Amino acid sequence: MNGLRAVLWTISLCLLSISAGCGGKEDKGDEAKQEVRVVPVTVAEVEIRPIERSVGAVGTLKGWDEVTVGAKKIGRVAKVRHDIGDRVKPGELLVEFETNDAELALDQAKKQLLAELAKVGVFLSEYPDRIPTEKEIMIENLPTVVQAKTVVERAEQNLVRERSLMSKGAGMRQELQNTENDLRNATAAYDNAIQTAKSIVVNALAAAVRVKIMAEAIKDMEIRAPKPTLAPEGLKAPLSYAVTKKSVSEGQMVREGDACCELVIENPLRVWLNIPERFVSEVKAGQEVRISVSSYPKETFPAFVTRINPMVDSSNRTFQVEATVPNEEGKLRPGGFVKASIITNKNARAVTVPLDSIVRFAGVTKLFMVLKDQKQARSIAVEIGEEGPGWVELLTPLPENARVVTTGQSQLADETPVVVKSPEATTPARDPAVTEKPVE
Repeated sequence: MNGLRAVLWTISLCLLSISAGCGGKEDKGDEAKQEVRVVPVTVAEVEIRPIERSVGAVGTLKGWDEVTVGAKKIGRVAKVRHDIGDRVKPGELLVEFETNDAELALDQAKKQLLAELAKVGVFLSEYPDRIPTEKEIMIENLPTVVQAKTVVERAEQNLVRERSLMSKGAGMRQELQNTENDLRNATAAYDNAIQTAKSIVVNALAAAVRVKIMAEAIKDMEIRAPKPTLAPEGLKAPLSYAVTKKSVSEGQMVREGDACCELVIENPLRVWLNIPERFVSEVKAGQEVRISVSSYPKETFPAFVTRINPMVDSSNRTFQVEATVPNEEGKLRPGGFVKASIITNKNARAVTVPLDSIVRFAGVTKLFMVLKDQKQARSIAVEIGEEGPGWVELLTPLPENARVVTTGQSQLADETPVVVKSPEATTPARDPAVTEKPVE
């Protein structure tokens, strides 16, 4: 009996021990649930800064005007006055041709002109600076015309006398008819003298035209830089050409139309940019353009939109924009590759946050913010705009007293308790070239 009681007592003690052990573990679980981890983070204030919105593109520089000048006449090159790299003014002489044959032809045309004018009694000494016009040549004063007119007047007088005799009965009808025939012959001769004189005058004027043609042919034996009708807008320096190619040498025979020199106006320059169709409503004439080239990586060159092609290219869905690039210092070269940014809008009060505050995961862009009167982090999906060195524009509005989390985001969820700590004293500087928005 005593043994049975001892066994029952032992079993009771074991059950109590098991119950006590289970109760202790449940208490420890409750305490763990009550312990919540606080994440240390650093925060930054929202900044207001001016931001420019731009459309990026690439293009090729072109001269304001690129022209190939050629020979207007066949001939032999006598002298080449300029070579590649020379700067020439509009109208300046580039190439000279031999003019011996043209000068002889001009002299011959002048002699023929003198001969034709002499037939009508006109001498160039009376018109030293020009050729007389047809109205200035008095045909009635020519000897042949005067002589024919005198015969007509004599025949008219004879006819009057014969008619008077016939009226008195003293004349003969045959004599009257002869006198009338003489008047008709004299009148015809006079008209013929007038027509002949006019023909001589026309020949003289044609000879004068040939003189002008020969003189112009001598001018055509000189090749000069062209003179643009309209100068580029806003050009301050004198307009000039640069010789980019010389195609002839002295002594070379050149045919009519052969190229002799290639010229380019290098101040200002043009750049043609292909802009995506979605920016049609944003790009306008007169907008500022910033140009950058690889040869001057630390410089940007100003330009402005001058022309916009009204047609969209259906093959690539882009439209062409032309910008004028001043090049007074001559640093930019036609044919060079450029990156361009067209400034389409300027916002003086854009909201920006540090670039480190942006979290991108699974196609979602968000950030964590901490209100100044709270100790919990809240996540919010955001839309971003322009990027700069260490900052990004925020298009989604935030509460006025919000600060954005810059470190510790990987340990945060919505409404996670946080403690704000001071940022490290030394923060590595961000390379602007790395954070610069790539050109589209």
